[in-house]
Amino acid sequence: MRQLYVARHKAAVSVTIGPDGMYYTRHNGRIRVDGADPHFAAAALADLGEIDELPGGLEVLEHGDALGCTVIIKKPEVPTEPPNGWTLPDDIVAATAAGRPTGQPGERGATVGSGDGCGSTVVYDPADWPRDGEARSITGPAILLRLLREANVNAAGERDPSIVHAME
Repeated sequence: MRQLYVARHKAAVSVTIGPDGMYYTRHNGRIRVDGADPHFAAAALADLGEIDELPGGLEVLEHGDALGCTVIIKKPEVPTEPPNGWTLPDDIVAATAAGRPTGQPGERGATVGSGDGCGSTVVYDPADWPRDGEARSITGPAILLRLLREANVNAAGERDPSIVHAME
């Protein structure tokens, strides 16, 4: 008899729907997925469920859990062309490493980071990945992993605005 499928043991992603319509997952609901578009939410949660199988994925999730800052995953308000994804810190001063310029103007010149760390908002659309017609395109889980790494940098207060993180 030919073997068609081998089931692998994998922990299920535990998800709770909050009163705000967000889908809460990970340690104490640290990662939240916007539930306004149920198709987006299902796809983002599916990508999140695949991250732990990527190289370094489980470590990124566990490091984020240890840092404890909230991450909200949202769909872009307007579709991006070409497809893109980004991570926005909730507080640019807290996300930026202590003493580093934030790149934002202040009352007395450029503001500098405090390094206190903060939550982030991840913006991407799982439907964009992999890109149509591109055989070597990066997958949705891989994009989300990169964005969660950036969220961990913000949570640790180690953001360095002089470093540009390129997306494939």
